[in-house]
Amino acid sequence: MTKFKISILLFISFIVLSSAIKPLMFPAKASSLEIKGYVFEDDKKVDKALVRLYQNNKIVQMTKTKKSKFQFILFSGMQYMVEVDKAGSVSERIQISTKERTEFGGKYTYEFRVDLMKASKFKGVDISSLDFPTAIIKYDAEEGEYMHDAAYSKQVRAELKKLKQEAKSKK
Repeated sequence: MTKFKISILLFISFIVLSSAIKPLMFPAKASSLEIKGYVFEDDKKVDKALVRLYQNNKIVQMTKTKKSKFQFILFSGMQYMVEVDKAGSVSERIQISTKERTEFGGKYTYEFRVDLMKASKFKGVDISSLDFPTAIIKYDAEEGEYMHDAAYSKQVRAELKKLKQEAKSKK
């Protein structure tokens, strides 16, 4: 084998080993995520919407929106679901993962908007697909922050567009 091939092989081995050792040398740091949500319906702020926070399919906190706002503190290493309910509207669910490794310990903050839809807009349409989360939020190591999963959101918007078209055709 030539010196060049040996050098390349050693370099690749170094990279593989260093990426395997890094998690052991720099373990995940404990962090928390403060989420702040703002609830709207037809671009109007929604007060007194019921907001439930689930962890492992169990309600761990509940609140009602005040001036359209709600907030929770989420701990690292968990899977959460936020559910927003208002009479006459389709329930909105947002999945939030704090399982991913963050860059530093401490508190992260993530703000997002929840747009409720009137249930009457979907008369005669099977909207059971909206029982699933309409958004997924998780830590993006490349960006160094919590973000919406863009690909998942695009898929949900396409499904929602299809349901709205189906509802229009039934009128």
